[in-house]
Amino acid sequence: MKIVIKKNVFAIAAILLLISSLIFAEDQTQNSFSEIKNTSEILPTAELLAGYLERDSDIKNLTIELQKEKISQQIKDVENGFDISLSTGDMTFKFDDSTFSVKPRVEASFPTNTNLKASVSGDFAFNFGGSNEASGESESLTNISVKLSTEIISATALENEIEKLKTQRRILEAERKLKSKALEKEKTFYSEYKTLLNTIASIIKKEQTYYDDKINFEKIKAQGYAKTSSSYRRAEMTVLSDEHEIETTKRNLLIDYKIFYIKCGKRIDIGVADYESLDFIQFVPSDIPEVDPLNVHNFDPANYTGTESAVWTNKINTMDRSTERKFSLTASGGYTFKNAKTSSNTVDVGLDATYGGLTLGAETNLPISNSFTPAVTLSATIKPNTFKKNKLEAKKEELTEQQELMSITDAKIDFGTKALEKDLKLADIKWERTKNNENLALYESLENDMLKWYQQGVITESEYLSAKVNRQQASVTKIINLIDMIVYNCEIKTMFVE
Repeated sequence: MKIVIKKNVFAIAAILLLISSLIFAEDQTQNSFSEIKNTSEILPTAELLAGYLERDSDIKNLTIELQKEKISQQIKDVENGFDISLSTGDMTFKFDDSTFSVKPRVEASFPTNTNLKASVSGDFAFNFGGSNEASGESESLTNISVKLSTEIISATALENEIEKLKTQRRILEAERKLKSKALEKEKTFYSEYKTLLNTIASIIKKEQTYYDDKINFEKIKAQGYAKTSSSYRRAEMTVLSDEHEIETTKRNLLIDYKIFYIKCGKRIDIGVADYESLDFIQFVPSDIPEVDPLNVHNFDPANYTGTESAVWTNKINTMDRSTERKFSLTASGGYTFKNAKTSSNTVDVGLDATYGGLTLGAETNLPISNSFTPAVTLSATIKPNTFKKNKLEAKKEELTEQQELMSITDAKIDFGTKALEKDLKLADIKWERTKNNENLALYESLENDMLKWYQQGVITESEYLSAKVNRQQASVTKIINLIDMIVYNCEIKTMFVE
């Protein structure tokens, strides 16, 4: 029975957890939609872009990553600053002779390039059962050592510099990622806007076809064809089909615009009785700026993202490889009260040296007393495999450096290729801009003439509307060209770092 109860409890807990998750998800969705503001007007492009970027989760995430990297730098500053360590050491209780002993130690590290350290340590013993039979004392303090150590030959200074550069690099790359993502999202925004304008252009094209077909239908009616004739019915069906296609495309356009506005944090409400009466020209922005093109050759090739990254990698790795010294030397000096080795106060001097797999150590304790009997401690350690490993690591590093240099060369070649592609793309955009301006001027003049002729009764309304949609088509094409130039500039900016 107990087992069944436990299973039921677990099942109920799982259901409650699922329900709470669904409620939380619903609350998050409601909060997300509550941030969307209603509007009944076509908003300026700059406001739409600001809303689009503000709602982007990638930009928010990269902003948080940048903040984390800055905190990581602060953590590194704390780690590399002055540090002190307090330790009780081993504490021993002996109940057979009622003694207690401890080996406390205090060690401080200073933020220097020689890894300077200072330490104080000692041995303290206490007989809580009475005085020691040998010494007659209830407590004793021996081996009180004050010591300073520093590196004479080492790579600490270079290692500290490398760590500092890597920390700064991580912050710099986080800033660059954020800026690059913002440019990428701006490019996406204008690309989506361009897609909407292409839909408008397709509607205009369909209307041009519609007016052409309607003019043809009017000619058939003027020629006296019977309504039951195949020519009359075919022309009529063509016009009706054109109207249906235009209405369907307008419907899809309105839906796409509403979705686009939602992405920008707005909910647009355009009241229309039917899609046929929808004035889609109102969706064509009039505030798209005409920006000057960026010339890829005005940027420093060394700042091309691929080249700069490859050069940085080679530089920092070269510094890393130079820290792997074969030889290091550390010196230490201090003073010990009641040194157990000499039974007196001593001045202590030590040297430690490492070369490959060989480690040598020497320490001298010089007594401060009438009887000069120094104590010398020597140590030696050898690891033959370390020498072999170092040789293999050196060969591996040579190959790694070759790869890094190849990456730099490849990045420079890639820059040349992309620069040529951008030159060709810019030439096409400029050519299209020139042609669009010429066509727009031509169609504006033609529309004005057709309007006069229509008002004078020389031409039909369909003929005038045909000229009008040609002008609208040229206007939309010009706006699309302006967007192409903005997108092109975004691409150029993302190619280089500051």
